[in-house]
Amino acid sequence: MVIICPSCKAKYRINPAAKQEKVARVKCPGCSHLFKVSLVPEQPETSVSPAVPEKQARPLVLVVDDARFFREMIKDILADLPIEIATAADGEEAWSIINQQAPQLVLLDLNIPGKSGREILQLLQASPLSRQVRVVVMSAVERGEDAANEMRRIGAVDFLGKSFTPAILQKRVRTLLDI
Repeated sequence: MVIICPSCKAKYRINPAAKQEKVARVKCPGCSHLFKVSLVPEQPETSVSPAVPEKQARPLVLVVDDARFFREMIKDILADLPIEIATAADGEEAWSIINQQAPQLVLLDLNIPGKSGREILQLLQASPLSRQVRVVVMSAVERGEDAANEMRRIGAVDFLGKSFTPAILQKRVRTLLDI
């Protein structure tokens, strides 16, 4: 069965027989848009099945870090929470995802290529999205109350040194998303 992403119009082939459900949740590999697709064929299998946009039932958390290992580690730590997780490796990718998907929470490394974490935070505060998107700044380099206070002054809701424990990260995410 061929499906079309309602956001970016990319076409993908899925096998409806591989699922036992009548509706599949799909995350577009191209733009990361979440949507539902009916797996009950109403037309011949070669035709395009309309994709039904899905309202995000679970909050979206964007993890921004240039270190793939760190992004994967955070995804593993947060895997048990009722959230969707997107990742970005640099400031440009992060800013694009923030503008396209408006995640409820961004875990933002300060030292990333392209737009720095500080620049992203400043851009976000000047944006209408600032009321929707909460940012937790993370850093292995900048530490202490002075750094935390500066990040809060320019819009972060929290600051974490990268030496946090999994329990601390989960607790902060749960508290900020009220889950």
